[in-house]
Amino acid sequence: MTNRPVQPVPHDPLAALAARLRDAGMLLLLSDADGRLVPDRPGLDDPLSRSLGASRAVQRFVAASAADWAGQVEPPPSEALPGLWVAPLPIHTRRRRTGYALVVIVTPEALESSGLHALTDGAEGADDQVCAALAILPPVPASEVGRMATIARVLHDDQERLSADCEAIENIGQQLAESYEEINLLYTITKGITEVDRPERFVALACRELLDTLPYAWIGTQLADDPRRLKRLSRQFIVAGDPGQPHEQLQSLALDVLEQVDSSEPMVFEPGLKQDHSYLISMGRTVLVCPIMRDELVIGLLIAGDKKGADHSVSSTDVKLIGATASHLGIFLENAALYEDLNTMFLGTLEALTSAIDAKDRYTCGHSQRVALLTKMLARAVGMDGYTIDRMHIAGLVHDVGKIGVPEIVLTKPGRLTDEEFNLIKKHPEIGHRILKDIPQLGDILPGVLHHHEAWNGRGYPKGLQGEEIPLVARLIALADSFDAMSSTRTYRSAMSREEVHREITRCTGTQFDPELAPIFNNLDFAEYDRLVMRQHERDLREGRFGGRAA
Repeated sequence: MTNRPVQPVPHDPLAALAARLRDAGMLLLLSDADGRLVPDRPGLDDPLSRSLGASRAVQRFVAASAADWAGQVEPPPSEALPGLWVAPLPIHTRRRRTGYALVVIVTPEALESSGLHALTDGAEGADDQVCAALAILPPVPASEVGRMATIARVLHDDQERLSADCEAIENIGQQLAESYEEINLLYTITKGITEVDRPERFVALACRELLDTLPYAWIGTQLADDPRRLKRLSRQFIVAGDPGQPHEQLQSLALDVLEQVDSSEPMVFEPGLKQDHSYLISMGRTVLVCPIMRDELVIGLLIAGDKKGADHSVSSTDVKLIGATASHLGIFLENAALYEDLNTMFLGTLEALTSAIDAKDRYTCGHSQRVALLTKMLARAVGMDGYTIDRMHIAGLVHDVGKIGVPEIVLTKPGRLTDEEFNLIKKHPEIGHRILKDIPQLGDILPGVLHHHEAWNGRGYPKGLQGEEIPLVARLIALADSFDAMSSTRTYRSAMSREEVHREITRCTGTQFDPELAPIFNNLDFAEYDRLVMRQHERDLREGRFGGRAA
């Protein structure tokens, strides 16, 4: 979860004023603008103040005096009962007088029998109780009433200024908290925005970060059915959190909402309150939807479903963070599509290059594509992730690119090679490594190009690596390369049968091949490989090449 800044503690100016007045020997009551006393105000729980506020005599005085106070900017103190003075301090809300803080000043005269009798409305036994309570207060001579009222007014003004300052601090704190949330969210998202080669991971990251920041049960992204703009992400529905509903049902609703959207404005749905939104109740009681835009077109939705907590209404912070994330998603998806176009062109260039190299020998046409397929299949079988599987495919595709530096007469020579000719062939891994090493996008697959002819027992080339010293990508390619070579007719021998190939791989396990990978490779489903072989065979026939391939 996001570490939110500490929120300021709300400040109650009237409670603070009551405490300061009590220290000075005064009490505080509250009334509205019409002179009705406010009972049981939270924070003002002084028993003596409650007793005074319950006095009908005090209530009658305040009610009768409110009309006079309304016409005065600073109403002066007046004697409510014998020895009991009240100084009304106006309370304003948005510059409108909404009530009074009534400062009660008790002089010694109030403790005399006549004053107590009036204060307690003549209730039997009440005089003694009130007298005992009032006697606790520091006595205020009648001559000091005016000065004490002035002090009370200064304290009140001071508390109002302090309250205003506290409110301003709270507002600033809230703004800082919201800014922190936004900056933290966008920073985390921006760190992953370069992952254009794995766009689904970035979209999932954005949803998770929003879920950690906002109080919703789930966050999801529904993308439009637009393969041209969204490539492989077209129509995908990516969710973080627990919607508590089947994925397919939520996606169906999300697609319905997507069809309704015709602008970039966020939308709020309240299925729990509004009848016309009830069809979305599976998404939650409150749903916030923000369009994801590209070139002024809606290419998807960012959805926050089922707001949690006591307040189910969508806040401005919710809208702000969802909107900012949707904006980043729009930019990212555009970049991801451009990257995929470039990557497709890049792969097409590699395929054209390797096909041109393979075509130097009519017996090796299609070899690199088949090795790439087998390497990819084996990578998937050993549990690699999707990104790494794609990288293994590229490694298999370019593994023999160094043959461009081997004389064609050697590559196409019928029969066995001399030692000198075989030494020229053995240079192709290093030649390929030199050709590709300055291409940044291929840095992680260079070990496969350089070491795919190393042997598990250390008798391979070019470095004589053994066992797990050989990079994993090279061990994958070694199996794929040998399988296709044995399955293909060459100038010096005919293709081997599938059974013979498997037996040879088993025989060489632990000497040439990785003993863990070889059994996995032999158990692959080679149907897709066989289809690729058949397509190549049909092309060979159409183009006049007669290099047979074993099934």
